[in-house]
This record gives sequence, structure tokens and C-alpha cells, in this order.
Amino acid sequence: MLRKATFGLMGGGISRREFLSALQAAGIGAAAATEIARAASDDDATAPEKIIRHATGGKITCEHLSEWGVRHVFGNTGAYEAGFIDALVDYPQIGYVLGLHEGPVMAMADGYARISGGPAFVNIHSITGAANALGMIVNAYADNSPVVVSVGLSANSGENLGVFTETFRAESVTDLYTKLAFRASTPGNLAESLRRAFRMAESPAPGPVVLGVASDVWSGAIPETRVIPRRRSGAPYLVQPAPADIAAAAAKLAAARNPLLVAGAELPRWGGLRELVNIADRLGAMVSGDTAASRSALGFPPDHPLYLGVMRGPVQSNQPIDVVLLAGASRLTLARTDQRLVPESAHIIETGIRDDHLSRDYPVDQLLFADAGAALAAIDELLAAAVLDNDAVAARRRANEARSAARRRDLAERLRSTAGERPMAPERLVAELDRLIDPSAIIVTEGVSSDQVITDYLHVDAVKGGRTHLVSSGGSLGWGVGAAVGAKLAAPDRPVIALVGDGSFQFGLQALWTAQRQRRPVTVVIFNNHGYQANRWAIAGLKGRGAATGRFVGVNIGDPDIDHVAIARGYGAGGERVDDEDMLKAAMRRAGDAAANGRSYVIDVIIAQRGPGAQAASWRE
Repeated sequence: MLRKATFGLMGGGISRREFLSALQAAGIGAAAATEIARAASDDDATAPEKIIRHATGGKITCEHLSEWGVRHVFGNTGAYEAGFIDALVDYPQIGYVLGLHEGPVMAMADGYARISGGPAFVNIHSITGAANALGMIVNAYADNSPVVVSVGLSANSGENLGVFTETFRAESVTDLYTKLAFRASTPGNLAESLRRAFRMAESPAPGPVVLGVASDVWSGAIPETRVIPRRRSGAPYLVQPAPADIAAAAAKLAAARNPLLVAGAELPRWGGLRELVNIADRLGAMVSGDTAASRSALGFPPDHPLYLGVMRGPVQSNQPIDVVLLAGASRLTLARTDQRLVPESAHIIETGIRDDHLSRDYPVDQLLFADAGAALAAIDELLAAAVLDNDAVAARRRANEARSAARRRDLAERLRSTAGERPMAPERLVAELDRLIDPSAIIVTEGVSSDQVITDYLHVDAVKGGRTHLVSSGGSLGWGVGAAVGAKLAAPDRPVIALVGDGSFQFGLQALWTAQRQRRPVTVVIFNNHGYQANRWAIAGLKGRGAATGRFVGVNIGDPDIDHVAIARGYGAGGERVDDEDMLKAAMRRAGDAAANGRSYVIDVIIAQRGPGAQAASWRE
């Protein structure tokens, strides 16, 4: 679809508006879609460079940000960044988004980049700020978020002299979790360093880049420098698969007796879900979501009659699976090496652009290093013209639809069994939220032990459009609230709701203050089970002393009880605590009213504790 749309725009067959709609329907962010449209329709690729004279490093940075269409700087200021911060005064088109801690600052930039298409720009202070932000840089790296992180360093003139917060090799702190970490050594190479950082952050596969800038580089002035236009820096591009590889993959799928399609993490991010639906329908093939361990965003139509849900164990089938198509998948195996999720005896085809995930610890017979959406579109085009065994397809469809329907019945029965429970069952909470949340909402989730029920009962259909789901797979808690605020900055006209655990909320709630300051309200629903439930499960799973005595050390955070709502009010948000469905409905109405008046709202929902050790969850050391 993307390739066809691009050629249509270049040849005049479709309008720019139609082209943008096609890209956004495929999951391409608005900013990236606009840039692709501009590059594809530009007849004059030789846009003049900008010459800047008698400029400080701060002014050079602002000129670069303006050229690249950056509208927000996410930051927490320090003295080393003064030369840049001062220059922002003359660039009112670039807003400064102040955060109270570098962790939420980075999470906000991450959420913003995912919705806008990025890259987002962060400005933090010294080795201390970089250390504070590192957990959220880990998350951005895990999920390929295009974020440029500028770190203010102590002056070059003081290097190795033991100055306060000396920043010798500060960028190395983040090196393992960035695509690149380097520094601009002089005002003269600052513009080209910024350009390199932005291009690296957004090129496939995208990810965070850290650029260190010494204080005397930002405050120092040079007679002349140039800023190369973004138009001449290469637009975001698609990695296209080789036609011969596509033909071979399509032939294998067409001849398969029982194929399995896996909708991986790359598809909700960069497109390809619609094409995978087409392939499934043509073949009558079962479709699995990505693995539970991958914590991938939802997006494949949850009510599709061939969909089996998130992969939580080996895919079951009455007939041997002979061909597997992994489309942008991640972390395909569980920690237990004796439990393979897909049969290795099958012919395995994999496509995607995240080379650190491809064929990581399982065999692959055909590896298509390419944009998964582009590869699926090409495969679908060949399958549409292929001669298939219609009787075999029909029989396969009936069997797979029955399997999918049985799963949906099981989920419905599990939900019915929770009726009237108080505190609320997490299944009931998610099902009610699914009914109450606006169909156009951006939903950010950091549920940890509630992730399974969220993926089972939350409906996000990226093919139909409407809701967008953001989730982090990096494992650093405190991402959810900040990411929601960043998403709201990128899409101010859409409702944004964060579903987070009580532990997660306490790691990153400072972002609520920024939401109020920016008048970008978000709704936060806390899944409050008064503990680190996932940790209790892990300890209980050892079947050791904790399980034998009911003493799970370091797990209970309900004594003393945390008043999450009072803390939220301290940051300017509203809120309330609820523990049943009627209270939840009323609270969601009040949250909507608060959002309409520019105020965030926190709903602290007491939920039932589940799983191993739940009967002893009230014990504390």
C-alpha cells in the first residue's frame, strides 16, 4: 500500500491529501507522513542551505531545530545549558516543556515521538541528568523511539580539572542504550553534529541518540556556519524487500497446508496490519499477536475471526504448522528454552527492520530485512493473483475460526465470573474502561501484572482506525504518565488516558505537573493492588521460603496506604478513589469534564490481588 501510494503521488495519480491519509492509515505518524509527502512530491531537491553568521552555539541549535520542524524541547534546565536556553528567547515557535525530573522528561519525549513520528528533542543537565534519564532512555531504545537527547557538559576549558559535576566521558553512561552517543567539540561542528544526531535517530530502525554539548560550545560564538536543510538530509524512508525474496515467500505461503501468521510489534508502529489481515483472509490462516514477553502495542483487529490473541505459549493446532510468517515480531522465545512458541520444523519466514530481534535465537529459512509493511504489501499483491486451493482454504478457515471463537467465549466466561466482586477484578476494570474510553483515544499502558488482562479485554483496532495503543517493553517503571503527557502534546485534540499500576505511578507522577503547566490534560487510571504483584509472583514461583511462610519481602506497598489522589492534587490534578463499577463510571465522567477544562484527573481504582501468594499479600517486613 505504501509503495503504491508513493508512486501514485509522484505520478500525479493521487493528491497529497490522499497520500497523507494512506500513510497515516498504515500507521505512519503525522510528522513522518508529512515529511515523506514533501520529499516524494518535491521537484527541486536542491533547497539552499542556511548560512548563519556571528552566532552562538545556542543560536545554531535553535536554527537547526527550526529547520527540522521541532516544536518542543523537553527538558530540565541546568547551568551548563544556559547558552542554549538563553537563545530560545528569540525562537517563540519552539516551546520549552519543563519537567521536574529527567525520567519523566525523557518519557514525555518518547510518547511525543511515537505519536508525532519524531524525532523529539530533549535537553538535560550533565552527568547527573543523564543518569536520572537513563531508565527512560532504556525504554526508548527498547521500543525504537526517535529521540535526540542533548546533554549539557562542563566547559571544555575545565576538563580534567575536577570541576563541579565534571563530565568527562559523560555520554558513555548511555552508550549501551543508544544508537549513538557522541559530543560536539566546538561551535564550528555543532550544526553538523546535530544533523547527524537527528538523521541517526530517525533512520531505520529508529532509536535514541545522545549528543553531549559543553557549556562553552553553546555559549561560544563563531563567525559563520551552515545549516543543511532537512529536505537535503534525506526524508524518512522505507527499506524495500528484494522481489525475488518476496516471490519465494509468497509461494511458500500459497502452498502451505497450515500457515501461522504472527503480527509483531513493528506493525502497529510503522504499518502493515491491514496487509496482514488481507493475507490471513486469503489463506484462511490463523493469526497470533506478538509474544506476551514482548509487550507489543495492540492493533490487529481483536474481533477478527482468525485472531488468536497475544502469544502466551506454544500455538496449538490440530494440524502441524508447516509455514510461519513472523512480521516484525520480537522476543519470540520465552526464557524457558524447552518451550518453543512456534515449531522449528516449520518453514519460517521473517521480515522486519530491527536487526537485533531478527532470527535472534530460533531458525529462519527466509529472512527479509525490510520494512514489514512493505514486505507484507508485496506478498499480499502476489497472493491476490495466485491460484489457491479454495477447498483447502475454506476448511482451514473453518477450523481456525472455531479456535478463535472458543478463545473469545473463554474470555467472556472469565469476565462473567467476576461480576459483583469487590474490590473489582482487573478483568472487570479493563472491560468497563474499554466501554467507557473514547473510540478516538490514545491509550498508554504500564500495567505490569495487569498487562495480561489489558491485552485480553482492551479493544484497539488499528486497521479500522480510532484508538492508538502505546506500551513500553523496556521494563523501566515510571514511563506511563510521562508518555501520556507527551502523546497529548503531539495530539492535543485527542483524549489521552494512561492505565498504570500503583507502583508504576509512583515512579513517574511528576509529569502531572507538566501536563497542568502545558494545559494538556490526561486521565490516569491506577490499577491499585497495593503491591509489586509481579515480584510476589516471581518469589512464589520459586516455591521456597517465601511461598512456604507467606512472607514476600519487599512486595507490599499498601502499609501505610499511599494517597495517590492527594499527591496528584499537589501537582494541580483532580482525582478520586473508587472500588466498584458504578463509582468508576461516575469518575470517568468527572475525568472527562476535568479534561474539557484543561485539568488532568487521577482515578485510583482498588483492584483484587491475584495469582500466587495473593492470600498473604498483606504481610510486610
